[in-house]
Amino acid sequence: MSDNCFPKEEKLISRKQIRYLFSEGKRFYKHPINIIYCNSEVKLERGVQILIGASKKRFKKAYQRNKIKRLLREAYRLERKKFHEKSPPLYIGFLYANNKIESLDFLRIVIKEALNIISQEIKS
Repeated sequence: MSDNCFPKEEKLISRKQIRYLFSEGKRFYKHPINIIYCNSEVKLERGVQILIGASKKRFKKAYQRNKIKRLLREAYRLERKKFHEKSPPLYIGFLYANNKIESLDFLRIVIKEALNIISQEIKS
């Protein structure tokens, strides 16, 4: 499958798995994103499943939340290649926690740093 897409197998959509991520996951904050991650309880087809969210409390308008989610998905999609090669099965949640919408370039840097932190944590 092409690396230029974000397939359904990479999206974390199961309520059971999302509950597991929030109850068992480790958390850290990398401005402007809260990151939650944990090992997968099952073998995943693509290796990693991603949850992306933006708070309705901070962004009242749906088009703003959708824009943030699109930007986070795109930033992750562009930075995932090296991470996928060396990661075990994981669930990762990216929750946007800022009051203003950041640029794609800035979010790419943040996502790249977050993925590096996760890979270091998993190794140790």
